[in-house]
Parts: sequence; structure tokens; C-alpha cells
Amino acid sequence: MGLLHIFRTRVSSFNMSRYSTKPAGRGEFVTRSIMVALASLFFNFTSAMSHANERTVLNLDTAINMALTQDDWLVKSQFEQQRLMALSEGASALPDPTLSIGILNLPTDGFAFDQEPMTQLKVGASQMFPRGDTLALQEAQLQQAAKIQPVKRADRRQKVALQTTLLWLDAYQNQASYALVKDAEPLFDKLGDIVSAGYASSVGKANQQDIIRAELELVRLQDRLISLSTQQRSALSKLMQFLSSPDQGATYSGLASDFEAVGDLPIEQDMFPQERATLLESSNINEQYLYTILANHPLVVAIEQQISAERISIDIAEQNFKPQFGVNASYALRDDTPAGNSRADFFSVGMSVSLPLFSTVRQDAQVSSSIQLVEATKTEKRLVLRELMAGLKSSIDQYQGVSQRLAIYQSQILPQMAQQTDAALIAYTNDLGDFAEVVRAKIAELDAQITTISIEVAKRKALASIHYYFSEYHLDAEHQRQVNQASGRDNNDK
Repeated sequence: MGLLHIFRTRVSSFNMSRYSTKPAGRGEFVTRSIMVALASLFFNFTSAMSHANERTVLNLDTAINMALTQDDWLVKSQFEQQRLMALSEGASALPDPTLSIGILNLPTDGFAFDQEPMTQLKVGASQMFPRGDTLALQEAQLQQAAKIQPVKRADRRQKVALQTTLLWLDAYQNQASYALVKDAEPLFDKLGDIVSAGYASSVGKANQQDIIRAELELVRLQDRLISLSTQQRSALSKLMQFLSSPDQGATYSGLASDFEAVGDLPIEQDMFPQERATLLESSNINEQYLYTILANHPLVVAIEQQISAERISIDIAEQNFKPQFGVNASYALRDDTPAGNSRADFFSVGMSVSLPLFSTVRQDAQVSSSIQLVEATKTEKRLVLRELMAGLKSSIDQYQGVSQRLAIYQSQILPQMAQQTDAALIAYTNDLGDFAEVVRAKIAELDAQITTISIEVAKRKALASIHYYFSEYHLDAEHQRQVNQASGRDNNDK
């Protein structure tokens, strides 16, 4: 719509009454020709916009939804969670009992089962019990590890949305820049025709240098079109890693046939909650408030879950200091005597216990290792918080910077560039300027419009990054209570 407004303004600004006091000559000839060129450019632009609306476009919301639907990492995470839950269900089961069978005291002089009274056929079974609450703790640890996966999936969804948004914005920037250059190409083509016609008719002071300059700028525009088109296709191809799945037979060429262009630039309010928008405009942001927000980031919550799971390892290691019990029972069958007298069978029952008297060094090492692992993960949490804070502050600074630049471009640079182009064009039509100045002014205006698009895209990218850093994951009330208790235990341990 910005170009449409410019074209309408340019067409209406070249009123022939402004030059009615001048004699007919080069100025009138060039002015009329430029009016025809601008009118033709306006209708070409309108036709191009109508054709673009008919193309199949890929909106940002559609791209994000497709990326989340096709993300195999989320599926893998669900399987991982189910695997851990299945392990937890069997973790509380006792170890299998041991069955034994044997013949005792069989005489070697005849190998007769009824020869000696102590000859027996013995069948026994024994059962060992794990130390302390090892089984219950192992079950709790696996369940805790399984609960990490939903948090990781929440972070993964936010990351996929961010990466998809950044790639989509790259495609939009190249597409919008391509449209600007493409819309300016007919104008330079017409200017070349005008200069050629003026040179051929010997009207005014048009020279061959102006013709060469017009042709050169037209070739440069075509080179920019090729570069921007290549960059747009490259950005769309990078989107394929998020928008397609090999299981569905999707290919890169399939994306080009499904989507020929990207949609409109998203509104800022749709990319960031309005209640936090005022935070981005503040020049002095409270870091403590930012840390409070980042404390609920899925990455941080996932590490807290991991700490809770690793802390159970300490309890499991401490169970090794407790004795391990076992029970056994056996039944011994004896045959009758050779004279036919019956012999009584034997039944035995017993209990065994392991005494951790000579393994304290190993058990102390296991407990110490588990404690060090928890402390290492706590350090990782602090590192992640610092990285998130640095990334968030960098994105906020970038957002504030590009917002200021965008305001300057929209309020000052673009209007002044348009006035400069009009002034150069009017001077040229009145024999007060040269054609090179007209071309330079138009190229500078086109570059300023492309720079404005890049600034708008950079602003949306900063908003997308800030939205990722402000993503939160809240545990359920019971789980949060357990985490708080564990955090209190950590403080007491210190």
C-alpha cells in the first residue's frame, strides 16, 4: 500500500498547469512521457498485486502449525516419556526368587537312594529383598525423569515456532524487496525509452550518456531481482526441515508447488502480549523482574525437574548403607529303608543378611558422586539462566533500536527521499538538472524502501525472540509443592 500511495501521489503531482507558462519543448515532452510511464506503472502494479492475491500464500500461523505438526522430535519425546513410565511400573517389583534342586549325601559305593538315611532329594527356594526403600526410590526416580519430557516438549515447540518465524520473515523480506524492485523496473524501462526518444528527436539536451545510464540501471535492477529471487527460494527451502516429513514423501519441489509466496507481515500485537508491551519501551528494565520471568522458562523448569530426579539418586545411594535381607526354604525328601520302614522328610527355613562392613568406601563414593552430580546440574541451571538473560536483554535492545530506526525512516527519510526524487525529476524536465541525478535519486529512494522493509523484519524477529524468552511453563500444584520442598532441602544442605 505504501507504493500504491506513492504512485498515486506521483501521477497527481505532475499537473500540466504547473508548466503552462513555459514554452513547449523538452520539459513538456518529458513531463507528458513521464506521466504516461507512471500511469502505466500504476496499472502494472495494480495488476501485479491482484495476481499476487490469487497465488497460494503461506501465512506465518500456517507455517508454525505445519512445523509443529511435522516435528518428529515431539513424537520421539512422547515415546521417551512412555518408555520411562513403563520402566517405573516394573521398578518396584522384587527380584525373581531362586529355585534350587539337588540330591544330597548319595552313597558312592552303590548309588542307591534308599541305602543311607541321610540321602535326600532337596528342593529349595530363596528370595532376596533390596536394601531399604531402594525399589520405591527407583520407581519415583523414573517417574520424575518421565515428567521432564513434557517440559522439554514445551520448550521444543517454542523453539520450532521461533525458527519457523525467523525463516518465514527472511522469505517475506526477500519477497517484499523483490516486489519493490520489480515494480520499479517498468519505470526505469520507460525512462530509458523517454531518453531514447528525446535523443532521437533532438528535443532538449538528451545525450547518449543518459541512454547508457538508463540501460545500465535497468540491468542492475534485473541483477537484484535474480539475487532476491534466489534468496527467497533459499529461505523457503530452509523452511522444509520444519514443514515436511520424509514419511509423507514431501520434497523441496513440493513446497514450491504448494506455496508460491508468503503472506502479509504479522501485526506486532499478534506476536507479543499487549500486557508486556510497555516493558519493551522502558529504557531501564528491572533485571530482577526479568529473572522472575525466566525462572519459569521451560528450559529452567526442565533442569529443575532433572535436579529432582538426580536428588533421588542420593537417597538410593544412601540405601546401600542398610543391610540386605533374604529368606530361603527347602524341602528334603528321603526314601524308605531297604526293610520298608518309612523315613521322615526334612523341611528347612532360614534368613540371610548382608552386613556392609567392608564396603563403606565404595558406598561413600557413590553418595558423594550423586551429590556432585546434583551440584553440577544446579550450576548448569545458573548458566542457562545467564544465557537466557543475555539473550533476552540483547533482543530487547535490538527491538528498541530498530523501533527508533523505523520511526525515523517512516517519518523523515522516506518522505524526504520522495521529495528529492520529485525535485530531481522536475529539475530535469525544466532543463535544470541531468538525467544521472534523477536516476540516483530514484535508486536512493528504492534503497530506502528496501531498508525500511529490512528494519520492519528485524523488529518482528526481535519480537519473536522476546516471545520465546518470555515463554513459561507452570507445574501442577502438587508437583510445585514437591519442588519447593526439595529447594528448601537444598538450602538446608548448604
